[in-house]
Amino acid sequence: GRMADTDGEESCWTPAAAATSSHGGDGAQLSGVRREIYDRLRAAGNQEALSDPFFDRLLEDHFERLPSSYYVDLDVNKAEDVLLHRRILAECADPDNRPVFHARFLRYLQEDKPPEVEYDTCERMMEGLSLGPRKAVDEAISARIRAGLDIRRQRLIANENFCRRDTQIHLHEIIFCSNDKRTLLSQLCWLLSDLGLNIREARVFFTTDGLCLAIFVVDGWETAETDGLLQQLKDTAKRNPLLCNLTSSASERILELQEKIGDSEFDRDLLQIKEKIASGSFGDLYRGTYLDVDVAIKLLKTGHASNDSKVQFLQEIMILRSVNHENVIRFYGACTKRRNYLILTEYMAGGNLYDFLHKQNNTLELSLILRIAIGISKGMDYLHQNNIIHRDLKSANVLVGDGQVVKIADFSVARQRSQEGDMTAETGTYRWMAPEVINHKSYDHKADVFSFAIVLWELVTLKVPYESLTPLQAALSVRQGLRLVIPSSVHPRLSKLIQWCWGENPHTRPVFSEITAELEDILLTFQVASRSKGSH
Repeated sequence: GRMADTDGEESCWTPAAAATSSHGGDGAQLSGVRREIYDRLRAAGNQEALSDPFFDRLLEDHFERLPSSYYVDLDVNKAEDVLLHRRILAECADPDNRPVFHARFLRYLQEDKPPEVEYDTCERMMEGLSLGPRKAVDEAISARIRAGLDIRRQRLIANENFCRRDTQIHLHEIIFCSNDKRTLLSQLCWLLSDLGLNIREARVFFTTDGLCLAIFVVDGWETAETDGLLQQLKDTAKRNPLLCNLTSSASERILELQEKIGDSEFDRDLLQIKEKIASGSFGDLYRGTYLDVDVAIKLLKTGHASNDSKVQFLQEIMILRSVNHENVIRFYGACTKRRNYLILTEYMAGGNLYDFLHKQNNTLELSLILRIAIGISKGMDYLHQNNIIHRDLKSANVLVGDGQVVKIADFSVARQRSQEGDMTAETGTYRWMAPEVINHKSYDHKADVFSFAIVLWELVTLKVPYESLTPLQAALSVRQGLRLVIPSSVHPRLSKLIQWCWGENPHTRPVFSEITAELEDILLTFQVASRSKGSH
């Protein structure tokens, strides 16, 4: 009978009793959901909860690291999950362990029809991530995102098993933890889909100390055992340079780049920072003046920045310092020794080409379209001649100045060709991204030519590429070989050039010197034709 007594005692444990307990701990400080998790763990006889006198502090610390959306989202019936998440985060604290994967079988699901799948799961995660402040990001992503990424949908529908009533689907939970890098999540979505897994739910939380905890519910793994699944996740992640650990050398790389850059010759006290023009994923852009000259100032608040974004910022300075061309943004100086890093470049009053094309109901004359395209093509040709691959060419990264001169800007993900050998990192913006980049194949400067085709298409249509699709859907259709529709009213030679530039095979795409020559020839022919019309 003794056992039953102590059990009874345990389950009668109340918050009031806790408050007066000997060491004043016992969850007295906890509230709401946190409190309930604590109570349930003790009631369930969890060893950790019962034996550690400071267990409430431990829980409190765990919750404090995570956004409020984390416990809003918690199922209190699964109180043990909190301890699992805590263990995973603890393991991930050591950079050598990253990324950490955990997989477990949840339950069987009977379905007699293909699941209704939305495309949006990862998409909404990605969009939320590339925007705005962290809090909004956490809330945007962590809302339970229904259903998932379905490259498999066609396969599922085609698969007759789904039409039989006895289809058993296995649901698994996969937890991924690593350092907080926006690109990792899109990599992860592709990784899961490449393993044939279908994402049904995704929740992502960022800790205050720079880690990311992503929890996915997936189907598509055919057995309840998870050893093979974990092994495949780890093996595939190892082959992906973005998912394997890149952090240990980041601080050394920062010092090395700071040494190389030195400090630019400008006096920070003479710099006046005015209004903010834009916010990016790596820094904010301001207008300002330096000695009465208008300048653009890109600022990285290093207090909140990860080592990776510092490295990226410094690499951008290295590239900007080395370029000099009338169609590439002009670099004035940088400062990396003080608390906040900053880059000074010329200020372009016309804003970016994306806004110029999409916000003014402009109709563009063919000659202007060609002049803008030639400017971009010449700037890109110069970069490629200097072994620089831009990797994020899009209309938003082309700036417009007086007399409609255009200049290529934003080198935050650009790379020197020699730097990495074959590039496989997925970087850039989905609507402008080449298929080989989407597919994680190795790629080179020809990926920029594909992006240029999309910019040309924007110039001739004044539309947003794939405007009815989410960016992820756009990437999936490009992956399947689909392309944008070129209106029949477009000049035939221009139409042909666009198709040549977005060819599936990078080797058959032209180089920028060929593109410039073709555009200049179309312009010349057009001008001659216009003049002869005018003289009649």
